[in-house]
Amino acid sequence: MGRMLASKDFLAGLMYVAFGLTGLWLGRSLEVGTAAAMGAGYFPRLVCGALIAVGAALALISLMRAFALLLRPLGLVLALAISTVLARFAGREIRPVPLLLLCLILIVANVGIFVLALKIQIPLWPAL
Repeated sequence: MGRMLASKDFLAGLMYVAFGLTGLWLGRSLEVGTAAAMGAGYFPRLVCGALIAVGAALALISLMRAFALLLRPLGLVLALAISTVLARFAGREIRPVPLLLLCLILIVANVGIFVLALKIQIPLWPAL
C-alpha cells in the first residue's frame, strides 16, 4: 500500500488538489458573482474547482489499481471476492447472503466474459 501511495499518479493528483485548494484559499476575498454577472473571483474558482476534481479523480484511479495488485498473487476469483467484500464495508449494514450472492454473480460474470469469451490469460486461483 505504501508503494501505491508513492506512485506518480497518486502524488500528481494530490498536487493538483493542493494547488486547487491553495487557489481557493488565496482567492477567498474575491467577489464571485453569478454566471450572468461574473465577479473577479468567478473564473479562478472555476479553474480551482476543475483542478481539485481532476486531482481527486487521478488519485482515486491510482488507488483503484489495488485490485490489479491482488490479481497476480491471489487470482481472479479471490481478488473479486476480496474487492467485493471490502467495497461492501462502505454501506451501513452488511448482510451475508446478498453479499455472497453478489460475489458469486460477479465471479461467474467476470470469468465468463474475460476468461471464457475473450480468452484473456488471467490466473483464476493463487499460484502455489
